[in-house]
Amino acid sequence: MKLSVITFLVCLAQTSCFQVNLSRNPIKRLSADTQSLYATEKDLDTGPNDNAGSPRKRLKVVEPLVKSDDDADDRGRRQLLFSLLTSSMSATLIPLFPAYAAATKEASIVEEESIANAFKNAVGGKLIIPPMDTRSYDTFTLPNGLKVILCSDPSSNTASAAMDVHVGAASDPDDVPGLAHFTEHMLFLGTKKYPEEASFEKYLSSNGGASNAFTDSENTVYYFDITADNDKILGEGLDRFGSFFTGPLFTESSTMRELNAIESENAKNLQSDVFRLYQIEKSRSNSLHPYSKFYTGNKATLLDETKKKNLDLRSELIKFWGTYYSADQMALAIVAPQSISLLKEIVTSAFAQIPTNQERPGIKPEQAWAGKILPFGPGTSVIPAQTQIVEVVPVADLRQVILTWPIVFDSVEDRESQYLDKPAVYLSHLLGHEGPESLLSYLKKQGLVNGLGASIDAELSDFYTFQVDASLTMKGLDNIDVIVEAIYSYINMLKENPTPRYVYEEVLQLRIRIYRHSELGWRFTTPGAPGPHAQSLAQNLLKYPESLVIAGPRRMALRTSDNVFIDSEKPRTNFASNAQFDDTVKSTSQLLTKLTVGNCIVTVVSKSFDGKAKKQEKWYGTKYNVRPLSPRTANQWLNCKSASNYGIDYPRPNLFIPEEKGLIVKKPVRESGKRKRPPTLEERLKPITPPKLIRDDGDNGRWTVYFKQDDTFGQPKSLAIFQILTKDTFSSPIKAVLAALYQVLPRGVRLTFGGYNDKLLDFATYVSKKLSKDVTTLLPDSNEEFERYRDELRRAYAGFDVQQPYSHAIYYTNLLLQPKAFQYTNAELRDAIEKVNLNDLADYVKKIWDSGKAEALLQGNLDQKEALQFVDVIDTTLAFETMPAKDVPGRLKPLPIPMTSSDSAPIRISTAEPNPSNTNTAVQVTFQCLDPSEKAHVVVEVLNYIVTERFYEDLRTKQQLGYIVSCGVKAVSSARLLSVAPPEKLNSEILKFIGNVKENFLDTLTEKDVNTFARTLLLKKTDPDKRLASEATRNWNEIATGRLQFDRRQKEAEALLNVRKDDILNYWNDNILGASGGRRMLISEVVPKSGAASSKVPAKSYDGGRQLGINNVDSYRKDRETEL
Repeated sequence: MKLSVITFLVCLAQTSCFQVNLSRNPIKRLSADTQSLYATEKDLDTGPNDNAGSPRKRLKVVEPLVKSDDDADDRGRRQLLFSLLTSSMSATLIPLFPAYAAATKEASIVEEESIANAFKNAVGGKLIIPPMDTRSYDTFTLPNGLKVILCSDPSSNTASAAMDVHVGAASDPDDVPGLAHFTEHMLFLGTKKYPEEASFEKYLSSNGGASNAFTDSENTVYYFDITADNDKILGEGLDRFGSFFTGPLFTESSTMRELNAIESENAKNLQSDVFRLYQIEKSRSNSLHPYSKFYTGNKATLLDETKKKNLDLRSELIKFWGTYYSADQMALAIVAPQSISLLKEIVTSAFAQIPTNQERPGIKPEQAWAGKILPFGPGTSVIPAQTQIVEVVPVADLRQVILTWPIVFDSVEDRESQYLDKPAVYLSHLLGHEGPESLLSYLKKQGLVNGLGASIDAELSDFYTFQVDASLTMKGLDNIDVIVEAIYSYINMLKENPTPRYVYEEVLQLRIRIYRHSELGWRFTTPGAPGPHAQSLAQNLLKYPESLVIAGPRRMALRTSDNVFIDSEKPRTNFASNAQFDDTVKSTSQLLTKLTVGNCIVTVVSKSFDGKAKKQEKWYGTKYNVRPLSPRTANQWLNCKSASNYGIDYPRPNLFIPEEKGLIVKKPVRESGKRKRPPTLEERLKPITPPKLIRDDGDNGRWTVYFKQDDTFGQPKSLAIFQILTKDTFSSPIKAVLAALYQVLPRGVRLTFGGYNDKLLDFATYVSKKLSKDVTTLLPDSNEEFERYRDELRRAYAGFDVQQPYSHAIYYTNLLLQPKAFQYTNAELRDAIEKVNLNDLADYVKKIWDSGKAEALLQGNLDQKEALQFVDVIDTTLAFETMPAKDVPGRLKPLPIPMTSSDSAPIRISTAEPNPSNTNTAVQVTFQCLDPSEKAHVVVEVLNYIVTERFYEDLRTKQQLGYIVSCGVKAVSSARLLSVAPPEKLNSEILKFIGNVKENFLDTLTEKDVNTFARTLLLKKTDPDKRLASEATRNWNEIATGRLQFDRRQKEAEALLNVRKDDILNYWNDNILGASGGRRMLISEVVPKSGAASSKVPAKSYDGGRQLGINNVDSYRKDRETEL
């Protein structure tokens, strides 16, 4: 049964429009030998610089409030499993600062040159496009200097545009921290041509679109998408977007109001360890370098301080925009169904009037500091950097040691080689390797770390930072020196012993961890969603030469020889020449020379420093200590043991790399898969071929298997999903904890194998055997090792207390909507984790595989015979006894919210915010509809289109009640608000808005309006899948939930054709207002213990009635389960 729900949430902030590198804790536990190959490849439109996961400003939260136990994303549950799998497998003292002695000369970067200018002088060719990308492209420059790249995709009905303005928070005036970020906010609040503040969002919403933006160190990116099968709709959307850059208003009233949003956003960040650690890192850079600045800004820096300095904030905004928002410092990307010629006309009309700052022709913002101010150096920072260890107190119970090496470019040529050769990717692969004889394997065997990763962190025009981050055990926290010594031993091995060529060639071929560079991925890339692609194109048009805008962030070894770029889209199986390989090795060796003890910035993060740390960081209040690196420790690291003493070595060859003979597509792509135009309505309403049942052993049998051979995507990839339903895996909090330790879902074990189908069966067999038959080699070897995993889970449960208030509001809503057999309370799990031991885990795991009932889906580049063979192999390997039908665990059914009349109080749960330092309030209001029909589901989705932007405009833009204001629809729908206002105020304003929706927005609708919303939703709902994984995941959800409605999208599309205004009004009256018999309404509110929003602390329990405290949750759920 699929229920419809609409939710309203008001929060201070769920995300931020300020960009922070979210890869700063790249702790991955999947083996390097398998991760790249058998994690499903991303499509073309999610490159490494796509910012698809970037923090968002205009939040539209739509996650389900009742999650299926068969939720598609259980990656986190697999982490421990793969961690266990993969683990089963004399120098002289030197000066600490050799680099900075040489760096005093002004040779770091040629002052007046940028990497883009250097690229212009190199030899390049036409735009390189992936072999399977059939879209048309064109690049050109408008007379005003605006760089443009167009992508015409006639098969799509959605358009996306992105503008990258080459200025960011690093260019904030010293007197106005946060001005770049504030400018980004203000561009959405009215322009000369379209002065109404919310007109852009309203226009997009009425045409199935949305917009957003983020501010980075040196770039600010704006983007939107819209349904664009109509040329006029796209034309007006782009014209409105273009007016951001030709004539923003910066009105006095909106400026003052939007300051509240900046303040709310910053208030949210104050309890975020990501932001706190980021600012600590920035404070260790040269205080004269712009990287050290406070990027986000707040009301104090933007208003109070400017007043003290006799600066007018609005004038500063206008000056900043006029100085830096210059057409010759911008790049525009558009991905749309229209032809290239028509898109050119629209672009010229909408963007040719963007002004160019004639006082700074061609001058890039970074020329103010690049080559003039060293980013790091002794005695130049607020918090000491090199030769000092900083101990930081986190908000959550984190334990980490972070080694950061600033990589300052020696010249423009040095920076160019870093972009083209990408040596950091190779070093990330080597240092982060997780297989046998890896650095991580050694440190885990010693009981020192739980995970380790390496990656690029910060990245500016004159430097980037390379970071190694280890997640520590308690023992590791006491042995930081030993861990760091082992890291330097591995680095010295890389310096002294040639890296095998196969390592470089594997990195060339495969996606490595957080990086998405991959020749195999490039070879089989097909067009994906237009939004991420447009963002990637805009950003990389400013970063790479035009020929490499697509290939640059997705391929390795981008030059064939000095100053000559690769010029072929043909994928490579190895390096094109020995010269290309030699260039790569040389660049990697040069990067290694900078990974020295003297150049390293060491940070240790632990709650154990709480009460001992005496210093406090200025902007976030983070407590920290500074202690000097002792000569003894420095000598220990400089004269570290050889890698052979630790038993660590280079990664072994990857046995699972597909061979050429295995990369053959077995079934030709059908004509509809090659479509050069958007599908017609008739084609949209025609269901795609569903998976077929190829094995059904009956209710009391072993297997139910569905299969579909791919004839749409044309890739040699497959997805195989197996779920073994088992008894009593989640029947108590103790078992739920054991399930979490072993990565088991409430209804049993799910195994998902995806990627290139060559050798996929071999890989699946290996993993399945390890899980079921070789289980003793998989489990911890000792109580000490078990305690490490238990400690990780214990801290994860404890981390609940320092999550944002909106997370707590959502959590309690989820809890009241799910039966206890699918979710236990955080308190119950924290109690249970203290009671389990290694013997309990061993007994639990053994029983899991005793008996079961299995469901499976195999979809992709395999035939039915191969699919059945795959199942037979897995069946033989797992060898479980068949479970009788009576013991098969039931499927998830959401608990019904009690019906209440419109004039009586709804169900309300009030909880105190567990983090006393968090002063924000969160309120979530949820309405539940038990009508499972397609008609009811699509009506609430249409309502969501109508209401969402109005809700945001009222409570966020006008009233400034919170930073996060959202309305969403899923299996359960709700509205949410996070704010610094008291909960009583938030509740009142949400309910007031809801009460006025009918009169203000619904009664005035025409049938034409409803048809427009319904049509937009229909086009989105029936948009063809872009990737095999998307279609297969949707099919699996139908299997796992037992609905088996594989044509659900088409059925809902048919229902949309019949939606009328009366349907909208009736649904609102019946389910939201409760005008005819009542409504199912739930309010979840979180009350802070301190600050302006604090009020009386809610009781933990209430006697009867509809008011609930946290101690009433259990009895409430038991009562509601009787209604199922």
